[in-house]
Amino acid sequence: MDWAKAKTILIAVFLVVNIFLVSIIFGASTSSIGYVDSEKIGLITEYLAEKNITVTGKVPTKKNDMSSITVKYKLFKKEDIAGSFFSQEEKAAESISGSTVKLKGKDIEISIKDSRELNYTDSSISPAEAIDEKICRKNIEEFLNRLGMKDHVYIRTSEDLEGYKRFVYVQSFKGAAIYNSIMEFYVNDSGIRGARVVWFETVRQAGKKTEVISPVIALLYLPKHSKNSAIPSMEVLEIQQGYYFGTGESDQVDVSKVEEGTAFPVWRIITNTDIIYINAYNEKVEGIEKRQ
Repeated sequence: MDWAKAKTILIAVFLVVNIFLVSIIFGASTSSIGYVDSEKIGLITEYLAEKNITVTGKVPTKKNDMSSITVKYKLFKKEDIAGSFFSQEEKAAESISGSTVKLKGKDIEISIKDSRELNYTDSSISPAEAIDEKICRKNIEEFLNRLGMKDHVYIRTSEDLEGYKRFVYVQSFKGAAIYNSIMEFYVNDSGIRGARVVWFETVRQAGKKTEVISPVIALLYLPKHSKNSAIPSMEVLEIQQGYYFGTGESDQVDVSKVEEGTAFPVWRIITNTDIIYINAYNEKVEGIEKRQ
């Protein structure tokens, strides 16, 4: 046997194997995608069941490292809205209740809450038997032009209702939904029957990608939340990763006055009663909303 040749081959083989192992280790350490241990998911599910919390929704088996983002709300001024939707002949009646301004004409009624949430109703738009989706999209585009906005491609859902088509838009950053944003339309060929708009005019990256906690860790908040609930049992319907712009549950800040800031990566937990946003960096509660 040619030992010199065999030795050379063995060295080459070991070198290739070492390079392969290093590439795996290096790739695992720099990857922005982490995997969630299925055994831990099972353990946390059993633990929550002992606390009368049933997990019926699927717990994600992957988590993506994410950067924080800077966002700024699109603000609606009553003067601009009145000029865009009401003619000079039809002067809208104005009323104010708390932080909400209402403008009402013959058929159109618009409310603006905290300058950032716009709700629109046109009672002259009746249900239709046949609906053309292209015309609906054109009606939405014209409506947004009145608001000084563009028709984005962030369609999240589209469904047929009785006499109308419902479109829901949501903003995203690098594929992750920004949960505070929504454009919801009820529309047919005749026009927009109803709309709700809360949107960010500025969205930009605020830092580098940072490791996020496992959804299993986020679920550990639920027993504490359940104790404060009047309902004896809780059901977890869904858990997803995305962004949320809040000030935190414990901060004594009037969020209606905050127009710009940092939206953090969160785990959104939807239960049978609430929607809970857990900061995916530090496990703190960014916000809690009652389900409608």
